Amino acid sequence: MHLCPKVIGALAFVSAALAIDGYVVPPLSPGYQHGNSTQHVQFDSTSLYIDGERVFLYGGEFHFWRLPVPALWSDILEKFKAAGLNSVSIYIHWGATEGKQGTRDWTEWRDLDAFLQVAAEVGIYVIARPGPYINAETTGGGFPGWLTNNPAVARSNDTRYTDAWEGYIDDLSEIISKHQYPNGAVIAVQAENEFYTDSPATPTTTEYMGILEIAFRTHGITNIPLIVNDVYPSGHFASPGPSAVDIYGFDSYPGGFDCSNTDWPELPDYYIQMLAWNAPNEPMWFPEFQGGSLVSWGGTELGYAGCYELTGPDFVNVYYKNNVASGSKAMSFYMTYGGTNWGNLANPDVYTSYDYGGAIHESRQLSDKFNELKLQGLFYQSSPSLYSTSIIGSGNNYTSDTSLFTTNLGGSGTTNFYIVRQGSQNTTTTTPFTLHVNTTSGPQTIPRLGGTLALNGRESRTIVTGYAFGSSVVEYSTAEVMTHVALDDVDYIVLYANSGSTIEAVISSSDDGTPVITGSPVIKATTKNSNVTITGTIGTATNAVVRWGKTVVIIADRPTAYTYWNPRTTNAYNLTPDTPSILVSGPYLVRTATVSGSKIALVGDTNGTTPITVYAPRAVTSITWNGVAVKTTKSALGVGLSGTISGAVPTLNLPKLSALPWKSANSLPEIAPNFDDASWTIANKTNTSRPYTQIGEYVLYADEYGFHAGNYVYRGYFNGSATGVDLWYDGGSSGGYSAFINGHFAGSGQSLNSDFNSTITFPAGSVQNTGVNVITIVSDMSGLEGDWNANDGFKEPRGIRGYSVIGGSDIYTWKLTGTLGGEDYPDKVRGPYNEGGLWVEREGATLPGYDYSAWQSSSPYVGISAAGVQAYHTSFTLDIPSGVDATIGIQFTATPTSNYRSLIFINGWNYGRFISNYGPQTLFPVPQGILNHNGSNDIVVTLWSLDATGAKIADLELVTVQAVNTGLPKITGTVSSPTYSQLR
Repeated sequence: MHLCPKVIGALAFVSAALAIDGYVVPPLSPGYQHGNSTQHVQFDSTSLYIDGERVFLYGGEFHFWRLPVPALWSDILEKFKAAGLNSVSIYIHWGATEGKQGTRDWTEWRDLDAFLQVAAEVGIYVIARPGPYINAETTGGGFPGWLTNNPAVARSNDTRYTDAWEGYIDDLSEIISKHQYPNGAVIAVQAENEFYTDSPATPTTTEYMGILEIAFRTHGITNIPLIVNDVYPSGHFASPGPSAVDIYGFDSYPGGFDCSNTDWPELPDYYIQMLAWNAPNEPMWFPEFQGGSLVSWGGTELGYAGCYELTGPDFVNVYYKNNVASGSKAMSFYMTYGGTNWGNLANPDVYTSYDYGGAIHESRQLSDKFNELKLQGLFYQSSPSLYSTSIIGSGNNYTSDTSLFTTNLGGSGTTNFYIVRQGSQNTTTTTPFTLHVNTTSGPQTIPRLGGTLALNGRESRTIVTGYAFGSSVVEYSTAEVMTHVALDDVDYIVLYANSGSTIEAVISSSDDGTPVITGSPVIKATTKNSNVTITGTIGTATNAVVRWGKTVVIIADRPTAYTYWNPRTTNAYNLTPDTPSILVSGPYLVRTATVSGSKIALVGDTNGTTPITVYAPRAVTSITWNGVAVKTTKSALGVGLSGTISGAVPTLNLPKLSALPWKSANSLPEIAPNFDDASWTIANKTNTSRPYTQIGEYVLYADEYGFHAGNYVYRGYFNGSATGVDLWYDGGSSGGYSAFINGHFAGSGQSLNSDFNSTITFPAGSVQNTGVNVITIVSDMSGLEGDWNANDGFKEPRGIRGYSVIGGSDIYTWKLTGTLGGEDYPDKVRGPYNEGGLWVEREGATLPGYDYSAWQSSSPYVGISAAGVQAYHTSFTLDIPSGVDATIGIQFTATPTSNYRSLIFINGWNYGRFISNYGPQTLFPVPQGILNHNGSNDIVVTLWSLDATGAKIADLELVTVQAVNTGLPKITGTVSSPTYSQLR
C-alpha cells in the first residue's frame, strides 16, 4: 500500500473537516459523536454508546500471543466476563507476525482472526491495539528485529519506515474489518501507543500519525472509532488538533513500578481538569490503567508477589473507584492477565514471567484482586443509572470526619452515588463516620438509627441512594451494592459489607408483604409506609436473606460476596440488566449458564467439594454442573435451589525429575580451535546506519547480520601473540558472555546494566605466538530495547559492541551465528523468537523426535566442572485426570552464589530463562498444550557456567502451580508444532 499524495494531503486540511461544538471529525472518519452519527459505536462527553445505549466500558488487558495455546484463550476471556469485564484490550505484535520482512504469518498463536472469533463467541468487546509500536515490555516494543537495520527513524513520516509497516497494517486492518461491531467484537482500534505530537526532538511524528490513521481507514477500519492512549493527559492527538483520532484517552499508573515499596502515592487529582483542557467533548477513557506492575532482573526477592501487595485488592478498591469518582466510565486494566514471555519475547525490562501482578495469575489462577475487581465490575454493569452521571459535588463536608473525601455523582434521575475515601491513601487505621446524602425523601444523615459507617484503612466505599433495581428501590444503604437481577417478577439484590460492620438499608417496593429473614439471627427488618428497613451486624461468613412480596435482599460479608456470580444466560456483549441473567453462589468460578425449559446448565470450576445455590426463574427445577446433574433442594434461605458439587481436586502425582535418567551433550563445541564454522556468517561490515558507533574495525552487532533473539556465538581470528582483548558488550539488562581463547577459558562478564566493558586476559600458554588464534565468545541477550521516546532506542546494538586486541595484531576475521537460518528460521509455528544460537538449538536437539542415543548419561544435578554450556535431556509422562485444569511449573532451587544460566525447553518450546544469581524468578509455569497432560513430554535444560569452577543445578522439579476441577473442554496432546524430522 502506497498512500497517494491526495490522501496524504487530507492531513493538511483537518480544520476543514466537520466541526461540532469544538470537536472536529478526523479526515476519512464517518464521525462517532452521539447525536451526529449513525454508527453503532458512538460517544459523548460522558460515556460510550453502543447500539444507542450508554455503556460502562470496564475492561482488562490480555496479550493472546503470551499464551501460545489458542484453546486456552476462551478460559481467560470467560474469566474476564465472569468478573464483570465487558471488554478486552489486546496488543498485536508486529515482530511476531513478520519475522522476515515481507513474510507475515497470522496462524497458530498469532492468529488474530481466530482470537477475535473466540471473543465474539464469549461475548466480550475488543479494543485492538496494533501499534505498529506497542511497547508491552516485549522485545523491540513489538518492532521486528529486521527493522533495526532500516536507516529511517522509526515512528516518523520517513517513507522507508512507512514502506516497512504498511504491509503489516494493511493485513491486520483487513482482518479486523471483518470483526468490526456489530459484525464482530471489535469496537475500537488504537493508533500507535503512548505517542507524542511534534517536538524539536521528534519533528515528524504528527504527520506519521496521520498517515497511519489514513492507512487504517483505507484498509477497512470504517465502522469503529480510532483512539489514542496518551502517556499523560497532555492532549496529544486530541480533537481538534492535527492528526486527531476519533476518541482521546490517556494512561495512568498512579502506584508506580517499585514493587518493593508498598507506600502509595496520593490519588491523582488532575484527571478532570486535564480532560477539560484537552478533550472536553469526549469521555474520560483510560486505555491503560494500572492493573499491576513489572519487575526487572535482579529485582525484589518477592518478584511479582510484591506487585500483588503494591496493587492488591485494596488498590483495586481505592484507585479504581477513584476513576469513577473522577467521572470515568471507560477503563482497561493493564495487565489483567499477563501471561508468559516465552522464548525471547521479553525486552530487557522484564524476565520470562509477565505475571505483572494482574488479577489473574500467569498460571491462570484467580487472585484476591480478581474478587475485588468482580465486586466493582458486577456493580457497574448492573447500574445503568451511573452511566450518565456527572460530579455534582465533592469535598470533606459530606462526612462527620472531615479527614475523609467524598464525591457525589448524580444528575441521572433520583439516583445518587457517594464515593467516600480516605483523605490520605496511606491511612491504615479505621475511620468511622456518618454521611450526609440526598434521598427521594430529602436530605438525610446516615445511618439514621445510630452507629456509623467506617473505612477500614485503605478502603473506599460507594454508597447509593434512590437506586432502582427492577420495581424496587434502595432508598439508601450503608452496605454496598454488588449486583441485582430480576427473575420472573421478583427483584433480587446483593448487598455486602466488611465483617463487623453495622448495616442500615431502606428498601421500597410495590409490595407491602411482611419481611422474612433467614440465614442470620442478628439481621432485623421492619416495615413502615412501604419501606423495609434492614439493620444488623455483618458477621463472618454472613449469607442472609430478607424477602417480602416481590423483593429479595441478599446480605453478605465481603468474602461471602466473593463467592457470588452473575452469569448472563446468553453470550451477549451487553452485561446490563437488559440481558437475562441468574445468581449463583458457592463455586470457585462460574463460566456460563444456559437455561433450557426447566433445566439450567452451569459450566465452571471448583477447587473442592462445594455447596452451590442457584437463584433462577421459577420454571427451573434442575441443575447440571459441567454436564453432571446436581441433586438440589429448596435453599435453607427460602429462595433458590441448593445442592453440593462433589469432588475434591485430585492430588497430581508428578514424576520427580531428579529421579529420572538424564543424558547430556556439550553445547559449546565452538570453542575448539578446529571447529568448522564455514557455514557461519562473516561479520565484515565496517559501518552501520544505526545511531550507535562501533569500536573496532568491524561492526559486530548481531542484528546487522539477521540474528535478533537469544544467544549469539562469535569466533574471531588473529595471528601471532596477544595478551588479551578489551570487550564492550551490550546484551541489555542481565546480558552476559563467556570468552575462550583456543579452547581455554579466558573469562566471563555479565551486568544488570544494558552494556558494560571488560578486559579479558588470556591465560598463560593459551596463545600461539605464531599461527592462527581463535577467540570464541558465547553471549546472551535479554531482548531489544523499546522505543518509548521515539528516538530509535530499539536499535541499540546487541552482542559485541566494540573490541580492541591487547598486545598483538588485530582480529582479521569475525564470524558469528545465532538462530538457525537467521530471519529464515525454519520453525514457522513457534516463530522467530523461540530459538537462539546455542549449539543445542541450532542442532535441533530441543525438538521432539531428536535422537539422544549418542549423548552421555549425565545429570544437571551433578553439572559441569568447568566454564561452558552443557545441554541435558530427559522425558517424562503425565497422566492428569480428566476434568482437571492444572498448571504445572518447573521449579528451580536458586543458588545465588553459583554463576550459571539456564534455558528450559518443553516439547520444543522455550519456556524459561533462569539466571541463578540475578533472579528473582525460580518458578516457570507451563500451560497445558505446551505440556502434554496425558502422554510423554521432552524437557531440555541448558547449564551455562560462567565460572571456571563450573556449576550445577541444586534442584529442578515439576510442581503443581494450580489445579481445579473444570468445565473447560479437554485439550488433547500438545499444540500442533513441528518435530525434529520436520525441521532439520
